[in-house]
Amino acid sequence: MNKNKKEKRHWVFRAHVFDRAGALTSIASAFSNEGISIDTVVGHGIEKQAGIDGSVVMTFHCSEEEKDIMVRKVKRLSKVKSLEEHLYESQSLRKSAIIRTTRKLTPRDVAGETSFLTSELVKSGPRGFTYFLAASPSELDPILVQLEGAGVITDIVYSIAGL
Repeated sequence: MNKNKKEKRHWVFRAHVFDRAGALTSIASAFSNEGISIDTVVGHGIEKQAGIDGSVVMTFHCSEEEKDIMVRKVKRLSKVKSLEEHLYESQSLRKSAIIRTTRKLTPRDVAGETSFLTSELVKSGPRGFTYFLAASPSELDPILVQLEGAGVITDIVYSIAGL
């Protein structure tokens, strides 16, 4: 068997779902039944302009073979209209994070390998500074790791999106 088929990779699924109760539960059950843990999940409501009832975006780690099984299982769910799959490193994805920091960020803090991240100071106060950051996962993740390692981040919430 091909070694790459067994190597665990980081994946992102975006499931376009019918706006019905249980859509997320049925997707989560499909993953659970295969023993694959979902790392993150974000649900989006009705997207009328796109003709979509809603979307569920999730990240997870598994082999390519396991991912292919999940593609088939999720596409067969009655509440799923369609499914997009991406490698986490895909440049078509964007990761956003809202972070609380102990200090103001500098331009050097948000300089990625090839670009500056989108960075917006949302709020400052006695609990610290709140920022919105966005970039491709491969650009944002190292910045978040660096800030966490330096003890700058006190809280973080993030999501992944892609079209």
